[in-house]
Amino acid sequence: MKIGFYSVVSLDDKKNWSGTMFKMYEQLLIQGYEVVWIPRVLFTEKEEKRFRLIEKVFNKIFNRGYNRHLFTYKAKVAASRLEKNLKNFKVDVIFNPTHVNDFAYLETDIPIVYLNDANVAQLLNYYHYYSGFGILSKIETKYLEKKTLKNSSYAVFSSDWASNFAIDYYGINKEKVKTIKFGANIIVPEKIDFNKSTDDFTFLFLAVDWIRKRGTLAYESLKILKEKGYPVKMLIVGCHPEIEADWVTIIPFLNKNNPDEFREIQNHLLSSHFLFVPTKADCTPIAFCEAAGYGLPVISTDTGGVSAHVINGYNGCLLSAEAEAKDYANEIKKLLKSPEKVKEFSKNARKLYDKELNWENWGNEFAKIIKKLK
Repeated sequence: MKIGFYSVVSLDDKKNWSGTMFKMYEQLLIQGYEVVWIPRVLFTEKEEKRFRLIEKVFNKIFNRGYNRHLFTYKAKVAASRLEKNLKNFKVDVIFNPTHVNDFAYLETDIPIVYLNDANVAQLLNYYHYYSGFGILSKIETKYLEKKTLKNSSYAVFSSDWASNFAIDYYGINKEKVKTIKFGANIIVPEKIDFNKSTDDFTFLFLAVDWIRKRGTLAYESLKILKEKGYPVKMLIVGCHPEIEADWVTIIPFLNKNNPDEFREIQNHLLSSHFLFVPTKADCTPIAFCEAAGYGLPVISTDTGGVSAHVINGYNGCLLSAEAEAKDYANEIKKLLKSPEKVKEFSKNARKLYDKELNWENWGNEFAKIIKKLK
């Protein structure tokens, strides 16, 4: 069977969507499928000017933001062009990860498998770059997303949070909506040493977005414990906040595609006791899958699709979105007083990785969907 993989960049690009696109492409090959790249449609300079004009007019009339990525005129232009492009490809299935706009009006007899980590409607006023849109833009966004979902033979999401929304909000047939969790985008060790020293506890904040991932909240939570005499350390990797404390180490950036820097990331994952990222908004944090692969318990927020990778009381702790620094400090204090519980969480994290938070599992489950399309 030949699968047409719809993507902005070539399929061997390991940086696309933080490596997730490449991992999916790799798994399709491992499953024995022939995979061809269907490049995403391009727009002419004249069309781009029209798109900008539509946005500008909307902004001026309604004094509100406009979803420049997802609107009817652009969707129709994209669909028309994609229909012509598909004549150059003889594929049995079209795999469409994340592209809503281009498939809303597409007319084709080729089965489409759509994939995403969230519904766009879930992100409205949830992610900052999906906030501030006018009511008409929101209606248009939801209308086009629903058309894309209905236009697909299957819709695959990485969490039940997203899958259930597609079913409940858009009324998509639950038989065509599937949840397949993502895996780790880095190499994980075959075995984990669960007997870490408990003389002190290292909390790893691994993220590039200090604001959305609420690094300040993590710091303030640990500061409360530090001031009470608990042996905590904070390791910040991926961003550079203005914090000066002898118990905080900051590493602004490490490139996992650089072998030396990747080994450094591995060492931090192996030596830390917790991944502490109390995120404000998230769909599928790949870092949480990677933490599971390294047997690292996660402390985070019960928001978005986080609970697909962190089970509260099993491989970590999830607090409510309203939780403050003192709430996190109290929850962490319980764990620090029970090193055996920390060890249990660590073992459970690795069990969860071996069971479902790996790309081999994703490939096997995705293959079951493809077989139904034969």
